[in-house]
Amino acid sequence: MTALGERRRQAPIGPRLDVRALAVFFVLAYALSWAWAFPGREHVTVPRGAGWPTHYPALFGPAVAAVLVTAWAIGRPGIHDLLVRMARWRVRLRWWLAALSPAAFLGLALIAAAGKPLPSVADFGRFSGIPAIGLAGVLLLVTVGALGEETGWRGYALPQLQRRFSPLASSLIIAVLWFGWHLPQFFVIATYRDSSPAQYVGMLLGLACGAVILTWLYNRSGGSILLVAVWHGLYNIVSGTQAATGMLAAAVSTLVMIQGALLIILEIRARRHGRPSVLGPREPAQIRLTAEPD
Repeated sequence: MTALGERRRQAPIGPRLDVRALAVFFVLAYALSWAWAFPGREHVTVPRGAGWPTHYPALFGPAVAAVLVTAWAIGRPGIHDLLVRMARWRVRLRWWLAALSPAAFLGLALIAAAGKPLPSVADFGRFSGIPAIGLAGVLLLVTVGALGEETGWRGYALPQLQRRFSPLASSLIIAVLWFGWHLPQFFVIATYRDSSPAQYVGMLLGLACGAVILTWLYNRSGGSILLVAVWHGLYNIVSGTQAATGMLAAAVSTLVMIQGALLIILEIRARRHGRPSVLGPREPAQIRLTAEPD
């Protein structure tokens, strides 16, 4: 490889956080998504389990923002790197097992152990804002929507933040901004509109734990955006569909919070004892955009 080619290959990595580009990314992500799900527009209220009106296009705001800012700030090498990570499926089997949302299956196991009836398969195929096209179709669309989010949050923002901050600090910064990005949904999605202030706090805590888990999966898988999108999509299926009422949603959310809290505790202990980060890549150099799976 020529020296020029090597410099271009390293272009998306960079040792320093590009604060301006990151700020533009968040402004664009909010603007593009909020333009669709604008607060107070009663005619776009999404009824529970109905396919229209829909908030689904708003999910792609972070991905579009990531592509635009990457093209502007880095250019073609950055776009290539982003696309590679979006399609990265060749990771260690244990990370795919982790991404297949064990919390979802544990939640179902808890319901069965409690002697409660399990949700029907059809209920898992009813997601607000997506037509009733069956479980397979809804699963595909929810995962694609999650890819729209994760290309921005984990694919662009996380690697940028980790240039300056620790994986844990980066996760918590994203969690706060991710929560803010969700705010219009409390106005336009029927299942959110009746939420109490306590549920807002619960959602913020849930997003913080989810952000920590997704940072762990992203970094340890070598930067697979696809992997974290699968985790995100499966979580949405078991927590946001018609089947997710009552005990299932509570059980899955609780298990995610436990896993996130455990990772935070392990990360703090590792830092106190001078050990490598639990949430970060195996090698410190892998904080860069292109990491190798451990």
